[in-house]
Amino acid sequence: MQPNSAYDQLTQQIAKWRSRRRWYNAVIWIPRGVLAALLAAVGLATVARLRPLLTNQELAIIAGGIAVVGFLISITALFWHQESLGLEAAYFDRLFQLKERVSTAVEIQNGNLTTTPEIADAQLQDTLKNAVRVNFTIALPLKLNRRDVFLLLIALGLLIAAITLDNPQETVLQTRRAVSTAIEDQAAALEALAQEVQQNPNLNDEQAAEILEPVTDALAELQNNTLSQEEAMAVLSEAEADLRALSNEFNGEDLQQRLQTAGEALANQTASQGIGEALKNGNLARAGSELAQLADELGTLSQAEQAQLAQDLAATAAALSTTDPQLAAQLNNAAAELAAGNQEAAIEHMQSAAATFQQRAQETAAAQQAQNAADQMTVGQQEIATASQSGSSQTTTNAEQNGQSQNPSAGQAGQGEGQAGSGSAQGQADSQTPDTGGQGTGGSSTENIFVPDNLDLSGEEGVAIELPVECRNNPEQCGPLLNQTPTEFGQEGSSIPYSQVFGDYRNAANEALTGDYIPLGLKGFVRDYFSSLEPDN
Repeated sequence: MQPNSAYDQLTQQIAKWRSRRRWYNAVIWIPRGVLAALLAAVGLATVARLRPLLTNQELAIIAGGIAVVGFLISITALFWHQESLGLEAAYFDRLFQLKERVSTAVEIQNGNLTTTPEIADAQLQDTLKNAVRVNFTIALPLKLNRRDVFLLLIALGLLIAAITLDNPQETVLQTRRAVSTAIEDQAAALEALAQEVQQNPNLNDEQAAEILEPVTDALAELQNNTLSQEEAMAVLSEAEADLRALSNEFNGEDLQQRLQTAGEALANQTASQGIGEALKNGNLARAGSELAQLADELGTLSQAEQAQLAQDLAATAAALSTTDPQLAAQLNNAAAELAAGNQEAAIEHMQSAAATFQQRAQETAAAQQAQNAADQMTVGQQEIATASQSGSSQTTTNAEQNGQSQNPSAGQAGQGEGQAGSGSAQGQADSQTPDTGGQGTGGSSTENIFVPDNLDLSGEEGVAIELPVECRNNPEQCGPLLNQTPTEFGQEGSSIPYSQVFGDYRNAANEALTGDYIPLGLKGFVRDYFSSLEPDN
């Protein structure tokens, strides 16, 4: 074995070489690790420009993170990995051309090679003498690789360009995210609406179930993450149509108005004042309670009061004869029995009428609930329709222009806005005509819709058309044109009720709204137009 002092000097020399080797490798491999990370970021940026994946800001954050990860991986790989002393000695022998002196000295010191002490000492001294002569700074220079630096600068430049230049896909991405957020918001709103319907004390189970069906169906569709903007709007539009149909089915506005008018006579009498006041206020449930209470107290009324009550009930029944025959018959029977002095029969009919009042109150509440739900569907459609516009506004003007040129949906949205603006301007220009209603951008509902009147062309002369000779000589050869009977102006009106044909036109419009051939910016106007043309409106 050799003296520890000489061998310690050798190991110290090897330690210096090891440290130098690590820094040499760091100068070489850390830039390469960062280069690999930047190339990965450039690839990601390329994908983000081919499809809507990331915004420029998100790309910058991710690219910075990838570069840091690449740097840390390189540092960890270089300084964490440790080689055995024998492997390092063999490496330095090859690098410094020491002809296996260092590895032999290490093997002798470790006992892997057996020799005499004299030979071992001589070999160690020779190794140490040659080791100290090595200029390891030349063999292991701390110098960057020019090619790596060149590639690193190119990758960095490409990445900076990808981050700073407008991304045409960013508008599409912002639009999709805005639409997705709007759909999620509407799904949450429908969940709250479903709870509201379930907790409405004025609805019976059947009415609540009928209103909940289109709401829950729409909610289930909106919770499907694969829905596009047009599909989500079509779902809400279908639910709105179903809810408005339910509202019309439950609708008792005409009945309520007639009861309010009829309640004035009942309110002027002391015995029926509570019923009359409730009817005037439109509170049918309270009117039913007051009528039931009056039936219980009928025996305490004088004959004059009963006679007056019979007249008032008969007048109320007459007012309701065309609106609610069932309630009118019950009130009329109560009035007739009361006038005849048959109190028991009158009480029975009054109690039946009170129960009908309660039923009509539930129907009115159901109609109002369905109407409110339909209005919420309309608002939801408008918010989803305008979500694409709000998403586009988050990008720069150049990004909007590029996005509209590459993305059909965004381009249609922009085109729709332009057409909407033109329509608004035209509405202002036509505001002198009586039936014109304007509407601003955004697809909000309108109260007045322009419907052109039929023109009276009775005093107009047609354009003279010179017919071919064969048509003048034999009109039958030219088809039915010359054999048609002239239209008598003034008889243009249709004999088909408007309410019967409107549903077909509305359904055709809703079906067209689900397609892509109607610009997105105009879909709200089309929907509002047909909503305003509802027969009940």
